Amino acid sequence: MKAKQEKEFLGEGVSPGVVFGQALKLDKRNRAILKMHVDDVEQEARRLLDAIEQSKEQLSVLKCRLEEKIGSEHSVILDTHILILEDPTLQAEILDCIRKKHANSEWAVMQAMNRIVRAYESLEDAYFREKHNDIEDALERVIANLSGDSPFSWSNLPGDLIIVSRDFHPSAFATMDLHKVRGLVLELGGRTSHTAIISRGLRLPAVMGIRDIFPSTSTGDALLVNGDDGQVILNPTQKRMQRMRGRIEAFGTTAAYVLEKSGQTTLTRDGTPVSLRANTELPYELEAAKRCGAEGIGLFRSELLFFGHPQGLPSVQEQLRVYSKLVREMKPHPVAVRTLDAGSEKLFDGEDFPGQYNSAMGLRGIRLSLKAKDMFRSQIEAILRSGSEGNVEIVLPMISTVEEIRQARSLISEVRDSVRKTSKSRLRKVPVGAMIEVPAAVFALEVLAREADFLCVGTNDLIQYMLAVDRENPHVAYLFQPLHPTVLQCLARIADVAAKLKKPARICGEISSNPFFAVLLLGLGYTQLSMNPLSIPAIRRVLHEVSIDDSRMIADQALTFSTAREVCSYLTHAVSELVKADLGHYVREISVPDEMS
Repeated sequence: MKAKQEKEFLGEGVSPGVVFGQALKLDKRNRAILKMHVDDVEQEARRLLDAIEQSKEQLSVLKCRLEEKIGSEHSVILDTHILILEDPTLQAEILDCIRKKHANSEWAVMQAMNRIVRAYESLEDAYFREKHNDIEDALERVIANLSGDSPFSWSNLPGDLIIVSRDFHPSAFATMDLHKVRGLVLELGGRTSHTAIISRGLRLPAVMGIRDIFPSTSTGDALLVNGDDGQVILNPTQKRMQRMRGRIEAFGTTAAYVLEKSGQTTLTRDGTPVSLRANTELPYELEAAKRCGAEGIGLFRSELLFFGHPQGLPSVQEQLRVYSKLVREMKPHPVAVRTLDAGSEKLFDGEDFPGQYNSAMGLRGIRLSLKAKDMFRSQIEAILRSGSEGNVEIVLPMISTVEEIRQARSLISEVRDSVRKTSKSRLRKVPVGAMIEVPAAVFALEVLAREADFLCVGTNDLIQYMLAVDRENPHVAYLFQPLHPTVLQCLARIADVAAKLKKPARICGEISSNPFFAVLLLGLGYTQLSMNPLSIPAIRRVLHEVSIDDSRMIADQALTFSTAREVCSYLTHAVSELVKADLGHYVREISVPDEMS
């Protein structure tokens, strides 16, 4: 049998590491279409034809509704979808695949769709290249009707999978068997996306922004993923595998080496203690946090508890089990649980919570919690009750006014009193912190800090809001600059106000996991940093070599520059002069990208 031809794809390496595995393609619903052996091919053929008829009926209904709203001239697109499904040549191709290969209908439809899409994308005319979207939409409707909404099982899948998809929502991590996944390859997304951040936290090599990778790949294809260089090789040759084997093996052994070097104490060169904590949101990360010597969970993002729940919202008991495990396992260190930070469109349907076009500035975070009070009370009760296992903290997201903190504290007091009366159990005092991630919060900090027990600086959102940059938008992603002078001035102000009011302030954004940023943050006055667990040993090692005076000098100088590029140039030179460790890999992470064409 002739070997499949090697093909190279380039994208953006968003999570480092080099891995080899086999592709598992996921569709728009993060659902895998796997080939299954079918004995009764005629029954399977009837199942396909029934699904096609069901899809045509659905499209006819949608067409009528669309005509009522906007007129018949705009509903013609659905006629196109119906004609695609009625195409006898296409039906014959799919039926032939079912009968000759004894394949399930879902897989046969997917094979036909991939072939047609590849053919369209090979055309030079841009207009015709885009026409494959109609075919994909029509055939994906058939697949949805064949598969239903039931999730596929990971139990029979191998343990060397590379996820390949157009896009990948962070909530999908909640239902994925991460023990079987080695890497992530996406057509969309970038370094600052939440999916990329989670991938780095899970030490899952990932490459995003790869054009045409999805239609070119089939489930089971061999893939070499190079998250360091943003390269993906489909069906790599033996010669290439021999060249890359050392890097694959090195990545596999790095984690063990790093964990061996993990100490429990972080001191600067002149003996100043620095608390390094872990950002987590998945059960898998708890063990990594402990092994890497995290001094607590600086931020537990609770969203995946809600997104991954199969039926509605998680109960108090379901949440309590998760929070209690975190608190118990990290004892005596604290665990900070951030209350739900999601838009209403992710969790609710109906008139009370209508859909929103811009959830980043809509009903999300503390705004949603204060409106959906029953949900908020359930989460607060679970957090408070988990305090019997150890030290737990509450973090309120997206705070922009002092009234939000006061209202939240009032509800927390109500829940505490209710639990005390019903259970007659003593509840420990639980500190309540505010996320500082909205520009208004930075300027109203003196007032907010007096109402909060501590401050958590969410740099990912703060940068996004401060610079008016949607970090998921490829057209403006280059403007998402953590070293922008305005961002540094905000961070300096937060540290100064917190110090004056004697309120603890910790950085909980992704920048903490980069040694260059860590030294800069230390110089600005932050001695609590929270990051993805596997970054802790590297940051600890760097901070051992830096004194407080050195870091303050670096921070003071960084604040004098007028562009992010100037700050980057200075910071890379100044920190590299102090630290013996090779920081070359981290330079790329802080570099300021060129404007996109």
